[in-house]
Amino acid sequence: MDGVQSYFPLALGFRNGASSVHTSRTMMFEELSIVMEKVNPNAGADVYGAAIVDDNILGKPTQTTRQRSAKRLSELYATDPSCTVFRLLRHFWNADSAGRPMLAFLVAVARDPLLRDMTPTILLEPSGQDVNAREIAVWLREKFPGRYRDTTLKSTSQNLASTWTQAGILTGKIKKQRARPVVTPVVAAFAVLLGYLCGLRGKMLLDSLWTRMLDRPSSDVTDLVAEASRQGWLNYKAAGSVVEITFPGLLRSQEERAAYEQD
Repeated sequence: MDGVQSYFPLALGFRNGASSVHTSRTMMFEELSIVMEKVNPNAGADVYGAAIVDDNILGKPTQTTRQRSAKRLSELYATDPSCTVFRLLRHFWNADSAGRPMLAFLVAVARDPLLRDMTPTILLEPSGQDVNAREIAVWLREKFPGRYRDTTLKSTSQNLASTWTQAGILTGKIKKQRARPVVTPVVAAFAVLLGYLCGLRGKMLLDSLWTRMLDRPSSDVTDLVAEASRQGWLNYKAAGSVVEITFPGLLRSQEERAAYEQD
């Protein structure tokens, strides 16, 4: 990935470092879906925490498991409307139920560095290829030698496999195979927007870490973005090799400044 791709602005909700929710949990799509349904979109971060811990909207059996779930969801998605990536997730969420698994996955990628590092490897596997946790453990050991103990390596591999299944990149409960996730124009718009937040502009927005996560040929990505423009999710203009993509009225002034910080 080129240099500009390594910019993941903390001020906009991206996370860096070696820690990962996937050592203990998956992307928790089912739990996130409940939270997004039960909590008012305009609620503050404290309301999300109270809904999970005090009101037990996730139906967890103990106070400890409620607290852990709230913490992991916060780590993965922020669950705070003052966080840019979560605010934008909420913006797109209700518009496209079919795209929700990939919308959630893209935010998890933005906020979980291990998931971000490992997903390009699974995307290299051809459609229909068998994939198991043991194979993922080998990839992990090769990419991060000495980082994980055997027990952690096993659980992390299983959790990554589950997350990719929830996103639609894998299919199957026991025997898993590579699949193609559901990608809608709304999902494509969100992927391009994440690239924009990371400082990319113009044609680079159509071929970035984020659009590669969609597992589609570049021509399909362009078509999806053009359709997203027709639907009003962004403005897309192309004249020859010159591409302009903007998001009128969507980003706040401080978010625009943060997205330009590395330009």
